[in-house]
Amino acid sequence: MNKKFTALLMGAAIVSSSSNVLAAEDVDSIENDTNVFVNKSKVVDTVIDPQFKSESYEELSNYVVGGVVRDTAQKIFPFSIEARFFAPHFDAKVHSDKIHYNGGEVGLKDNLGFDNDNAPELILRYKRFSADYIHVHGKGNTNLNGDNLKFGGVNFSGRVHSQSDLDYLKLTVTNPIVSVLGSGVDWSYGLTGMYWKGKVKGHESTTGLSTSKSKEYGAPIPTIGVGAHAALLPSLSVYANIAGLPLGGYGHYYDFEAGLRYSPLEILGVTAGFRRIEVKLEHDDDSAKLTMNGPYAGLRVDL
Repeated sequence: MNKKFTALLMGAAIVSSSSNVLAAEDVDSIENDTNVFVNKSKVVDTVIDPQFKSESYEELSNYVVGGVVRDTAQKIFPFSIEARFFAPHFDAKVHSDKIHYNGGEVGLKDNLGFDNDNAPELILRYKRFSADYIHVHGKGNTNLNGDNLKFGGVNFSGRVHSQSDLDYLKLTVTNPIVSVLGSGVDWSYGLTGMYWKGKVKGHESTTGLSTSKSKEYGAPIPTIGVGAHAALLPSLSVYANIAGLPLGGYGHYYDFEAGLRYSPLEILGVTAGFRRIEVKLEHDDDSAKLTMNGPYAGLRVDL
């Protein structure tokens, strides 16, 4: 008979006989119970083949301890990171009676020759909190064709080279409303910060000297939103959310996205979708509008 199997039978017989004897005795305290349990363990440890212990007990111990560690880590550190390739159609237009160019309106694409550019995006999530960062960089090159463009207090003429950098940071706290079988609806609140820096380089219209000027703006905007997600398959889900703030007669801000998430592994997900961000501000006869919309693809890792 196999050596391991014989050892198991002997160990089981000894433990069984020890249990019958103990059942007939009157155990008076919890301390005695503990001592008996320890003694049983020693009996089993003595009888079972050491090789069997090393191969099976160690594996079982590692499995149990590892499982506890993993479960604890997931509860204490529910952290995820998602990197996206965002390819938006980015544009900004400003209209003002103080702009003496193109009827008082300047657009990054229409008037300054900006091209579409990729916008790297990084999303960090911890429990119900998320931080979403996007950076958009663009360059323009155009000829003013005899007109003047006033920027930073300087009147430019002829050919101008422009540069635009936008940093977009959205902080959100999500609260579930209902959740059933992997699908649900939630609401959120948060704060969005936008910082824009523009630079124009060219020749001053009066002196003809080469010069450059920069301007920058920044503003925080509180937000509130709603979202939903639904499981189509065990590894495939669809989601959509919108957040923003109506500003009445002063304009509006909203951030909308919808997409799919495919998770071939429990810790790994691939996302793809569409996103549109729009900010419009109005004051008297002046207005400014920024739009950023387009497809994205991302890779998400849940730690």
